[in-house]
Amino acid sequence: MKLASGLSLSVLVALAAGSAEASIVSTSGMCTQIAAPASAFPGALTAFNAWAWDEQTNVSLTSMPVELSTNPSNSFFPIPGLLTANVDSHFIHFDGVPGTVITGTVTFNKPILAVQYRDASLDLSDALVTTGTAYPTSLPGRGFNNWTGSDFVDINGSLLTFQLTCAGQPDLEQVRVFTHAVPAPGSVALLGLGGLVVSRRRRA
Repeated sequence: MKLASGLSLSVLVALAAGSAEASIVSTSGMCTQIAAPASAFPGALTAFNAWAWDEQTNVSLTSMPVELSTNPSNSFFPIPGLLTANVDSHFIHFDGVPGTVITGTVTFNKPILAVQYRDASLDLSDALVTTGTAYPTSLPGRGFNNWTGSDFVDINGSLLTFQLTCAGQPDLEQVRVFTHAVPAPGSVALLGLGGLVVSRRRRA
């Protein structure tokens, strides 16, 4: 079967499925996107820049504590809350050289729902979102402290801007970002098929 546009049905379904993947769109400054690593423990990813990666998609969270619960907002004036939603999860990790201060941005393809950057909240979500990465759950100081003004996170729409400081070793700075979940690829493909069937019936 051929469509009027010349695209085969199988190609259209493949395109629809690919477009459903939620992900980091881009990074800038001292931040680099990578595939989910084997470990986010101290010493595993030491560098002069931060690393950002995608975690799980379409995760169901119920009353998950978050530090930033509104968008736009920032860690200078955080509005904490409890997040109940289906989300896609992403991670930012910095394990730098002592005295290093870095800044950067991460852009997502969906609006940011909430952000975690405190030890306790990060610990609670680790097991729910990992795709095989070993996280330093219960390690003191894995999050960041922003009361001195040296560290901050700012969110606006789908853009996250950060500044992170490495005070000593080990001194991890970790942030978890939740964005709106997109439909599973299979669901998007089925929706596309449904539209085609309706269109063909109208033309018959």
